This record gives sequence, structure tokens and C-alpha cells, in this order.
Amino acid sequence: MAESSITIEILKGIREELRGTNTRLDDVNARLDGVSERLDGVSERLDITIERADVTNQRLEIVESRLIDLVQGQRFLIRYTKTLAERQTKLEPRVSRLEGRVDKLESK
Repeated sequence: MAESSITIEILKGIREELRGTNTRLDDVNARLDGVSERLDGVSERLDITIERADVTNQRLEIVESRLIDLVQGQRFLIRYTKTLAERQTKLEPRVSRLEGRVDKLESK
């Protein structure tokens, strides 16, 4: 009988340990539920952030396109201005010669 009493006491001890383990598991599960809820909140905020980043990217693409158009327009204006300046440079000697000829004709 002593052996069965010892066995019963050992089994009672195991049962108590299991109850303690179950209590700790319940605590861990509750904490995990809290973590899960917080992660859900983070996930929602991340989705919102991604949507905002997408909108920002679209706006940046529009700005980039407009900047490219402006740069191309400026290049055209630079080429046009350069062409006018070159023409002006070529015309100056001719105008000077013509003015000189006119002055000679007027003095006669």
C-alpha cells in the first residue's frame, strides 16, 4: 500500500503541475492575442502608408513628366536663341559695310 500511496501522491503532483502549466499557457495565449491585435493595427496602418506612397509615386511621375517637358522646351529655346545670335553675328559685318556705302553715297 505504501507504493500505491506514493504513486497517488506523484500523480497528484503531476496534476498540480499540469494545472499550473495550463494557467501559464492561458496567460501566454492572452498575451499572444494582444500581440495579434496590435499586429492587426500595424497591418492596417501599413496598408494606409502603402496607399499614400502609391499616390505620392503617381504625383512624382506627373511632376517628372512635366519637368521633362520643361527641359525639352528650354533646350528648344536655347537652340533658337543660339541660331538668332549666330544670324546676328553674321549680319553685323554686312550691315556695317552697307552703312559705310550709304554714308559715301550721301556725301556725294
